[in-house]
Amino acid sequence: MFPLNAPGHWNFKRLLIVFGIAFVVQATLLPCLCDVGTAKMKFALVLDTLVVARAGVAYLARERGNGWKFYAWLLGTSPVWIQAMAYLVFGET
Repeated sequence: MFPLNAPGHWNFKRLLIVFGIAFVVQATLLPCLCDVGTAKMKFALVLDTLVVARAGVAYLARERGNGWKFYAWLLGTSPVWIQAMAYLVFGET
């Protein structure tokens, strides 16, 4: 079995922790009882799904390097920039 944080490989444990924290923050900050909140949550769930799929490919391919840091940063800051993009697209929310 391939370990989750082998030296030189992606650190899947930290990526999983960041994913969990980001998911909770997204679920508490993004929704509202309107179409804008629904759009923000759909975008966040699509982003989460894409990152999980990418991490699965990295796990199966046993990728090396620091690519996991980019995806951890992307997920960790996603509530902020999803909110900013919703403001730019929909106006005041």
